[in-house]
Amino acid sequence: MINKWAWAFFILVTLVNAAAFVNRGRRESQANPERREGYRTITRAFVIWCNLPWVVMGVGCVYGGVPSIFSFFRPRDGNPYVIAFFCSVFLLWTLVTYWLILRGGAQKLVDHPGLLNIEIKSPRGVLIYWFLCLAGGITSVVLMFLYDYPVPIR
Repeated sequence: MINKWAWAFFILVTLVNAAAFVNRGRRESQANPERREGYRTITRAFVIWCNLPWVVMGVGCVYGGVPSIFSFFRPRDGNPYVIAFFCSVFLLWTLVTYWLILRGGAQKLVDHPGLLNIEIKSPRGVLIYWFLCLAGGITSVVLMFLYDYPVPIR
């Protein structure tokens, strides 16, 4: 069952995180009502965009014949649904980077405290945090493409 429905669990985790954003945003908005719409916009975008890779994974698991959730750890095998998943992740990383740097997203996160699990008081700090996370993600993906990890098929 986990092989076919893990993606649904990941969507649930994203929704739980969004609920935490709403809760923290509600507290902050009571003190600063002018920030309420910003919290809503950021949370809505988070739910939509961060679930995109999980929806792609779900299509591959349910309809695409991906034999196991562990297939997503082996993009080097060339499964088109696994490659589509990684493309959606790369798209998400690109959009977040664009938003943070060119659309003022880093400042918006500073202006809307509580959304990140750590308190960052400057846009530069947000960008450093993002690029550290991104470096970890890129490293993981590169390793998955380069190394022939044995994973259970079923």
